[in-house]
Amino acid sequence: MTESAEVSAGGMGLITKSASVLRVLAASGELTVGQLSTATGEPVSSLYRLLASLDAIGWVEQGSKRGKFRLGLDFLRLGARLEAQLDLRRLALPELTRLHEITGETVFLCIRRGMSAVCIERIDGRDVQIHSLRLGESLPLGEGVAPRAILAFENPEFIAGYLREAASLAPVSAIAPGREQLVQLLDETAAKGVAVAEADWVDGIGGVGAPIFDHRGNVVAALSISGLSGRLFSGDFDSVALVAQAAQAVSQKLGSDLSAGRAGRG
Repeated sequence: MTESAEVSAGGMGLITKSASVLRVLAASGELTVGQLSTATGEPVSSLYRLLASLDAIGWVEQGSKRGKFRLGLDFLRLGARLEAQLDLRRLALPELTRLHEITGETVFLCIRRGMSAVCIERIDGRDVQIHSLRLGESLPLGEGVAPRAILAFENPEFIAGYLREAASLAPVSAIAPGREQLVQLLDETAAKGVAVAEADWVDGIGGVGAPIFDHRGNVVAALSISGLSGRLFSGDFDSVALVAQAAQAVSQKLGSDLSAGRAGRG
């Protein structure tokens, strides 16, 4: 085995041991090192070193009694974020499915991660090949209707910071809006409550995106629909109204006061 392979194997072993300890603590609450050793089969000496490392990053902490350990706050926060994301997908899926069934087009659910929007759910419709945003992939917040629907309802300080940072970054698409155009698009989105683009990426492809708010009135996600503009805006269905209604329905499931959410950018 090469040196790099040995290092890789050692790293995976550490991850496996850490996962085992965290699973046992999650199931049992507080345990001593001896109890952890019995539950995991790991030597007490190595567990002390592992627990010290996990304690340093906030994934475990001292329990209520000396010598006992429990899950740390930072690890619990990570779990809460994952749970919130799973809840959002679960609550949004019926609305995404309804949009797809009515329109036959591709629908997306995106959340913000830093300066990007990440796709956490997607239902493929007609012309699947025209849609480049795959499950788990991301776009800058200034590009695409779902990302813009999130950015438009962030607080002014965040928007200003995004505009500063975006000025130094290369756009993902060849027709990404410049700063002045993006500011105008964000203003229009905030006024209408939805982001609309009849040719957002290339000629003939359009989309509609709407923000989703939580119970505090904060924008937490956006759902969108995308397809050929000729179908999306042909009059067979009101895509703008459908997307807005779907986003409002998900926001209400999250306990949102929609009037507070719409005022969030102010």
